[in-house]
Formats: sequence, C-alpha cells, structure tokens
Amino acid sequence: MGLPLRTGARGQKMGPRALLILLLTWLIGLAPPSDLVTLAFLGDVMVGRGVLAADAPPAEVTRLLRPALSSADFVLANLESPLGGPSTVRRSGYNLCAPPEQLPVLTEAGFDLLSVTNNHRLDCGPSGTEVTRALLASAGIEPLGPEGHVDRVVGRLRLTFLALDDVSSALSLDRTTDAVRMAHDGGAIVVVSIHWGGEYKGAPDERQLAIAHALIGAGAALIWGHHPHVLQPAERIPCRMARRCLVLYSLGNAIFDQQGLADTRRSALLLVRIDRLGVIDARAVPFMIDVQHGRLQAATAAEAADVFRRLGPHVGSSDFSLDP
Repeated sequence: MGLPLRTGARGQKMGPRALLILLLTWLIGLAPPSDLVTLAFLGDVMVGRGVLAADAPPAEVTRLLRPALSSADFVLANLESPLGGPSTVRRSGYNLCAPPEQLPVLTEAGFDLLSVTNNHRLDCGPSGTEVTRALLASAGIEPLGPEGHVDRVVGRLRLTFLALDDVSSALSLDRTTDAVRMAHDGGAIVVVSIHWGGEYKGAPDERQLAIAHALIGAGAALIWGHHPHVLQPAERIPCRMARRCLVLYSLGNAIFDQQGLADTRRSALLLVRIDRLGVIDARAVPFMIDVQHGRLQAATAAEAADVFRRLGPHVGSSDFSLDP
C-alpha cells in the first residue's frame, strides 16, 4: 500500500517538512511489535530453614533488586524449597520444605516463572508438589515442571521454557534434545532451565559441558543452570543458523541461608536481552546474601569485581546501582 499524496487546504502540494512529518506519522502507525525481550535470572531460592527463622519482612528480602527486577519482561529463579511444610519426609541429605506462609517472599520478589524441577521437589512429600504448584499459580507465578513446557509471547517473539533435572537422575539426552529441537523448529526461542553439576564447584564439569553443547546443538538459545550454589562462568557456544547462544552454568544462590562458604553468599542477578536471533547480551547486577538478617545486600567494589571475574568475559555490567 503506497503513501497517499496529500495537498494543502488550497490544493497546493505539501512542502518537504510537512511530507516528512506525515511519513513519520504513517511509519509509527505501522511500527511492528517488539522483537526484543529482557529476562531476569536468579539462582537458587530457598525460603525455609534459616530464611524463615530470620523473619525478615517479605518486601525487604529482595528490596535491593526491585528496580532491576522490574526492568525485565520476566523474572525467573530455581525454587529449592517446595511449599507445604511441616514435612515428615526423611532424606539422606537436607530437607528444604518450607511452610506456605512463605509465599509472600516469592510474590514480593516479582517472580514470573519458578523452576520446581530439582532434587528437592519432593521434600514436602508427593502431595507437596501439587500444593506448591497450586500456591504459585494462585499468586500468578508459573511453575516450570519436568512434565512439559511453558510458552510466552512478547511482541513477535515466542519463547519456550523447558525445565530439566540431571541431579535426581541422569537425563536422557536423546529425549531432551528431541524436545528442544521440536520447540526450535516450531519457531520458538528456546530457554532451558537445568539442575546440574557438582555442588560448590566454581567451574562446570565435563557432563555439564557435554549437555550444554548437545542442547545448543539441538536449538536452545539460552541455558540457565543451577544447583552448584556458587557462581560459574558463562559461555558463548556456536549455534545453529548463525544465532547467538549463551550458557549460564550456575548463578549460585539468590535467597538462601548457607554460610559455611563465602562463595555461597556471593551472587548476581543477570539481565539477558534476547531477539529473534537469540541472546544479544547478558549484564550482571552483583549482590551479597546477608544470611543473618535474611535479605540481600549491596556488594562492595571488591566483591562486585570478584563476581564479574567468576562469571567471565561474556557477562557485562548493568546500569543499575544498588542502594543499601
């Protein structure tokens, strides 16, 4: 459809300036939907145990990050503590079951999607998984479970989120890559959440590397990992059709009560921008976890520098400053 020729009130042709204004007005009216989405990623979230005992007001736990979190289209984290306590489940490791009364900590943080696909999802017992999912849904938070995928649309971009667990039992790479390939071939930007790796390891192990390359090769644009409880470097991996792909091997803890190792209290929020060709960039907002008071606190210059060193050269700095 061509731009109609306009004339002035007396039938005279419009001047160049008037035509330019008309052209810009016409183009703005035809502006396409956005081809850009920003995702905010945090690591492991646990709202029971010491976090519960600290009894910080829910709005105060993540207040420090609120401006950065609100800048994203979607906020994601890995929920290590199902909601359904008190639990009588006995495990060989730690039981992280939290009471339903801790739900406001999650809602005040502004989470949109929470992975519940991890080795602690049964800590409140078999019924706890359904209780957790129902509570999250009632608060407008989408649980990312192992049984399917979640689709979201922003402008002309369709994102498919998949959640995987390689800790409770070894993944079937064939089945997993088939699911990724199907979503990618259907036109989606595929984001994979995966519970993997060794706890307290500052670098990905060989299995993480192999899984990451297989998932990227199948069509994933972004992999977001958790479980090590400490930061691990991000990696750019060559991917299909000249797209831009990124692996976040681990973002450490976000809301947690671990204090034995200093590394478990050092963390970052990652803001990842994505367009139709994949990941544009990733920018970090470093922070520390104040375990005693059950809330996040600003990192010092030295602590922030250490966070960036651990995340590696593929993660830049954001424009957000954290006010104590």
